[in-house]
Amino acid sequence: MKKRLFIEGMHCANCVKGLEAVLNEDIDGVKVDRISLEEKYADVDVEDGVTDEALKIAVEELDFKLVGIELL
Repeated sequence: MKKRLFIEGMHCANCVKGLEAVLNEDIDGVKVDRISLEEKYADVDVEDGVTDEALKIAVEELDFKLVGIELL
């Protein structure tokens, strides 16, 4: 299933790279499709069993704030 994560705190290309690495590598069953620095969101494919809480924890590891999740 595809989800859009709305994220506060990303400021540069390194923020995007870090977020992509954490989501792709730290959570089994997550694949990043696109991250928009300007619009402050990440589109991800998530397998069944991946919780919103797991996504939140991963985002907050980088001191970003997950402010919302939307199904696409």
